[in-house]
Amino acid sequence: MRRHVHLHRATAALLRRVSATVRAKQLFEPGARILVAVSGGPDSVALLSLLTSLAPSWNLTLWGVHINHGLRGAESEEDARFVSALCDRLGVRLVTEHVALAEAPRPKGLSLQELARDRRYAAMARVALELSAGKIALGHTADDQAETLIMWVLRGSGTGGLAGIPVARGPLFIRPLLEITRAEILEYLTAEGITFRNDSSNTTSLYLRNRVRHGLLPALKRFNPGVVQVLMRQAEILREEDRCLERLTAGHLTALSHAEADGRVVVDRDGLLALPLALQRRVIRAVIRRVTGMNKGPTFGAVRTVLERVVQGQSGCSITVQDALIAREYGRVRFEPARRSRDGSRMTGRVEGASPAALTVGVPCSQIWAPTGQSVRLSFGKLPAVGRGTWPNRTSHQALLDADRFTMPLLIRAWQPGDAFRPFGMCGRRKKLQDFFADLKLPRDQRRRVPLLVAPEGILWVGGLRADERFAATASTTRSVIAELLDSTFGPGAEGG
Repeated sequence: MRRHVHLHRATAALLRRVSATVRAKQLFEPGARILVAVSGGPDSVALLSLLTSLAPSWNLTLWGVHINHGLRGAESEEDARFVSALCDRLGVRLVTEHVALAEAPRPKGLSLQELARDRRYAAMARVALELSAGKIALGHTADDQAETLIMWVLRGSGTGGLAGIPVARGPLFIRPLLEITRAEILEYLTAEGITFRNDSSNTTSLYLRNRVRHGLLPALKRFNPGVVQVLMRQAEILREEDRCLERLTAGHLTALSHAEADGRVVVDRDGLLALPLALQRRVIRAVIRRVTGMNKGPTFGAVRTVLERVVQGQSGCSITVQDALIAREYGRVRFEPARRSRDGSRMTGRVEGASPAALTVGVPCSQIWAPTGQSVRLSFGKLPAVGRGTWPNRTSHQALLDADRFTMPLLIRAWQPGDAFRPFGMCGRRKKLQDFFADLKLPRDQRRRVPLLVAPEGILWVGGLRADERFAATASTTRSVIAELLDSTFGPGAEGG
């Protein structure tokens, strides 16, 4: 008799603790409409029972949802029937969703268990929307939290992983039992005479969580019987510290980066390197996620490689990580989505990395240069009256050329390896175009965007930057060609010729 009274007191105490958690964590308000995930296992069964007991005082509207993946054959069907009978006894309407996984395409690196979880969450969210339920309650317990922390420790996670399972995931998913141990759950079910199902997949040693649950965690309890509570407290500490670091990261990311129209993000290199190493890693991870649209990753090793090989490397270094192309360009680090070819293979360069087709032009003409959308305009001009010597520089987007020093036809094309010219103002000295670009600190991804005006005799003009001295107009020029690049945007150090 004393045992019976003690168990019922424990049940009342458990209900008070769940209510206190809901209030403290603001999981839901009185009058909430809640969809309860019920697998048939002890945790989800206890969750549905406890919320049903709280429903009158909180004025809750409850539904149950059961997701049947069909992975365990007859056992899965028995689970569905059990949950249906349970909901009938409790007076809760049940929605059963069949989410087959056997033929579902699985992204590379995603386990079957992870795929099942993602599909399960998506199905529950869809049902909640259909029912106008504001919350979806999940049955994770303190033991689940402890197991998760141990698993992340074994994987070498940072504070993000060691923060464990949050009590709420976004505005929809809540975990009212996250501070309740599995032993307390089983005690409650025994006290109330409530049966439950045991999932056979929870006993196999194939999965890491099961090995932690049945092997490692019991061993740790022999060293410290309260290890579950210790790990819960550890997760709470690390979760708050992770939130603090994420806020700092967001502020630095705003200050150090800017997004460009084509999906690229450019980060100030010196500013990034001035941050503590922990924030450098977080900024890199955040930018990679932004340009790829992914919520997970990259790994610690990938971030370290980006830091060592690109951020701390030489200008021009680049690497592809998690479908993001990261390249250092002098004082900045550029992040952009890696392109994919038609066969689905990843391309580490930009589409603009391929040379645009050469355009054959005459004089006069006006030709759109596709990589930048600018207009290259050629016209015959009248040489202004100047003193002896070479005709002086004009604006950065314009050059005056001696029409008698080159022949037609002319080409407008992009830079090619091996290109060289004699830059105006360098006393006829030959210079490779790639070195000329490097001297101007022109980022690699922009170099093929610069239009070159080329005659059979050589490069006449590096559009918007410099003319070749051999073809520049002089005081003795009798026929001149004016070359113009309208709306030039080719960065610092641009000079006319």
